[in-house]
Amino acid sequence: MKKIPIYLIFFLISISQQAMAESPRYHLRGDDGKDIIYYLIPRGNTPSKDLLVLIQGSDCKSVINNQSMIENFGSAFPENDILLVEKSGLDSSIGKKGTEIEHSACPQAYMQNDSPSKRVKDYLTVLNQLKNKYHHIVLLGGSEGAIVTNMIASKADFITAAISINGGGRFFIDDIIHSIKRGSPAEMSDKDVNSFKVFAEEAKKRRLPAGMTVSGHGANWWYDSLSIDNQKMIQSSKIRLLVIQCMSDNNVDAAGARKMIAAINNPMVSFKTYEGLDHFFKDSDGNYHAATIIKDIKNWYQSQIKITAANSH
Repeated sequence: MKKIPIYLIFFLISISQQAMAESPRYHLRGDDGKDIIYYLIPRGNTPSKDLLVLIQGSDCKSVINNQSMIENFGSAFPENDILLVEKSGLDSSIGKKGTEIEHSACPQAYMQNDSPSKRVKDYLTVLNQLKNKYHHIVLLGGSEGAIVTNMIASKADFITAAISINGGGRFFIDDIIHSIKRGSPAEMSDKDVNSFKVFAEEAKKRRLPAGMTVSGHGANWWYDSLSIDNQKMIQSSKIRLLVIQCMSDNNVDAAGARKMIAAINNPMVSFKTYEGLDHFFKDSDGNYHAATIIKDIKNWYQSQIKITAANSH
């Protein structure tokens, strides 16, 4: 095989990065009257028949600036066009360096309007516009994006398959309490947990003061996040769904996730756990294992396609 000159490799990489930066941006009007921004990233010279929908987590950063998500998980479906839907109140100027910005610099429009259910509505609005263009549509979301993925999977039957990664257990409050107990001194832990429980009750009863933000999120986000029953979403999935959980993920209650998995009985749902990996797919020595997870996603998806094809005959 003829070697490619090193300068040409750098040229091709720069062209690829430029194409990503110039991905076509589109607008739709949501049924709440707010503008929805989304991006379609083509993967080849001809339009793909398949679409990969990447759903980011809860960080205050434009989805188009989430290059690690696009590159890592885009590689699981290299021939699919990629759809990215911006969270309400964000645009490509937010997080240009690829990092989440400080809460104090995060747009108020985002903090006051963003919530998991708002994100689900926006994704479904866009997908209903695009679904007739594609033969297969695959969802892939991590962290909060996993919860959004599970919610969409429980509502939309036109999706081919979905993968949710490190979404935690049944209720978000358990993940928060787990995090508090890990991060607080033993003598403060019970007090901090009880204080959060009081806050959570106020949030679920929609009693938080107007304009209040906590950890970069407003009242709508807290109400939604604390009200969602993740187990119920997964149990009611209408499509083939792979739920992945890293068992050393300290951002969530991994033990609670294991308990939730054991309670779900839905033939459309598959589970895959990874012992010793954290929220970012690293082991205790800091080694990165995303490639293993991506390979497993590919294998699972191909097996589901074969099952679907066999059942259609």
